[in-house]
Amino acid sequence: HWTQVLWILEKSETRQSPVAADDLTAVRNYTDQMMYLLAEERTQESGTIGPILEFVVLENVLHKLLVWHQKQDFSEEKKVELLKLYEMLIIQSHQPMLKHKAIVVPLMRLLSTCSEPTSSILESNLVLLLNQLCVSMAREPSILELFFHSPATDQGPTNLLIFSLLVPFIHRDGGIGQQARDALLLIMAMSASNHTIATYITDHSYFCPVSTFVQFVDTGLQHSYSSIA
Repeated sequence: HWTQVLWILEKSETRQSPVAADDLTAVRNYTDQMMYLLAEERTQESGTIGPILEFVVLENVLHKLLVWHQKQDFSEEKKVELLKLYEMLIIQSHQPMLKHKAIVVPLMRLLSTCSEPTSSILESNLVLLLNQLCVSMAREPSILELFFHSPATDQGPTNLLIFSLLVPFIHRDGGIGQQARDALLLIMAMSASNHTIATYITDHSYFCPVSTFVQFVDTGLQHSYSSIA
């Protein structure tokens, strides 16, 4: 699958004309198939990662795909497709995907392009993925360090891009607001045992004023109580 994708990527680099619709479809289909196989792959009996994950990491597959998409018409529809791929890998994978920089760095670069979504479908897929990332970090705190200590160029204007992307959604109604609040509460809980994250929240984020924090907690509690009732 990757051989076919790479051939199309390299072919498009040598052409000045837009990529043909058939090539775009082929890249999407081959990528989907490869990611599904990756999600199904399990760690080998020796404890080492599977051959597909090893190939994806060594060949920097996700980075190359993102760079190629950014050179095309990188619409919100395309961003949603890539967000869904990462969501599938995080939720369905049998291997620790987020421990590999070759997975995390292109993911953060993709997220940095979604800082000002204009469509509801991009918003919902973005917040869902961010929520899943926070759940993963809560289960495996070492992942949080990898996200936080990645170079600033990988994460956009702030040290913790996930945090800054979630904040605008915390007062939203419905599922998207609840997912954003749940995700931020997980980050807050993790900050209790992580000085670096706690310092970022209090000193470098616009979420730090006491009034904002109180309103956030109050909103979360109201929704929690209403769901119980």
